[in-house]
Amino acid sequence: MVKLEVCIDSLESAINAIHGGADELEVCSSLAEGGLTPTVGLVKLILHMVQNIGTVMPIHHTCSECKCTELTAKPSVNIMIRCRAGSDFCYTPLEVETMLLDLVKMKNMGVNRFVFGALTSEQEVDVDTCAKIIAKAKPLPVTFHRAFDMCKNTLVSLEKIVKLGFDRVLTSGQRPSVGDHEALQLITDLMGFYKDKIHIMPGAGINTENVKKYVKLGCPLIHSSCKVAKEPKIDKSLNMGMETAGPEIIYYTDKNSVIRLRCAIRNELLQKHYDL
Repeated sequence: MVKLEVCIDSLESAINAIHGGADELEVCSSLAEGGLTPTVGLVKLILHMVQNIGTVMPIHHTCSECKCTELTAKPSVNIMIRCRAGSDFCYTPLEVETMLLDLVKMKNMGVNRFVFGALTSEQEVDVDTCAKIIAKAKPLPVTFHRAFDMCKNTLVSLEKIVKLGFDRVLTSGQRPSVGDHEALQLITDLMGFYKDKIHIMPGAGINTENVKKYVKLGCPLIHSSCKVAKEPKIDKSLNMGMETAGPEIIYYTDKNSVIRLRCAIRNELLQKHYDL
């Protein structure tokens, strides 16, 4: 089995991901910033919806291409812990304290796992900060997110991540998209060295075509936002908080994109089985 984790930052996207059959939800705020810690209210509502699947809220989804129909299972709810934007992932003691408080609050709400990553100014894994997050999260598991893609020494960094106790690492193969040939090559190498020690989860630029390569490679998890763009509901003369001018673009998870991606994963698994 290959699980699909869909990252979302709104209730609309969460509903669409659930109806599309996502195996897991990575719940964030502000995916435009790479994903930040979500609000308590969003997490509470998503947990309530997930708990009601199969009881008062049975859900079926059908692929428009192959016409297969499946009953949606309860997805796990995974929470991003990241208190601010910025790709340095270098946190001050007060920022770390903020994230630990957020983690404890979410943990007590009944979530399934956390997503976190921290680096030093030398672009190495911040072992001390990560150890604090891992300790506070126990017994819940923790994914090391795409901060890994900023690390200078890939194999040494992944060894540290394994030793710290992370059970997954999300990576684009240190490229802008997993669709790049160099990304596939790096993830292939990581699978060869570490697939028995940690789950390698490709993400960023996943689509129904390139996902087949990663399923064939043996990756047990796939990460995608399955997002599409929509226009804002009102015209505006000011960009609220935006540094760049131009029309605002709003992204959200599309149910049919989730269905198609799950279908592509399942079909590739079937093909892999037949080839054996």
